[in-house]
Amino acid sequence: MAPPPERVPVPAVPLWLGAGGLFPFVVLAGGLWITPPEYHPTLLDWLRTYAAVILSFIGAIHWGIALAHRDMPAADQSTVMSWSVVPSLVAWVGLLMQPRPGLALTAAMFVVHYTMDRQLATRFALPGWYLRLRGGLTVVVVACLAVVAIR
Repeated sequence: MAPPPERVPVPAVPLWLGAGGLFPFVVLAGGLWITPPEYHPTLLDWLRTYAAVILSFIGAIHWGIALAHRDMPAADQSTVMSWSVVPSLVAWVGLLMQPRPGLALTAAMFVVHYTMDRQLATRFALPGWYLRLRGGLTVVVVACLAVVAIR
């Protein structure tokens, strides 16, 4: 008997890739707390840039979902694909802003995108482990960005 979808373990590859993707967030955010102030502008730029890249990546997941669901109605496909570019645009705006407000905007967009993931999962089949993985990763990312943004 197969376990219910919410109990299907996260496969090793997405788990390790996701966890590995957290490493720069944790190291850079932590570095801003323990390094001398002269290193802070560089670390802030690296963190902002990495966050923008990852936010763009997770936005593109929705594009891929729209492509993979061949029976998705055209109107839904248009909506999902259109949404998929919003995180990239918000990430870009975050890079144009002053560092700390830009990080706060980016952190908020990670939360908004996760809510969009949850909404998408109610309408189209996603792996049972996907939202658990995304939820856990989002918590760590948002915590790292928020700690730096309010520092």
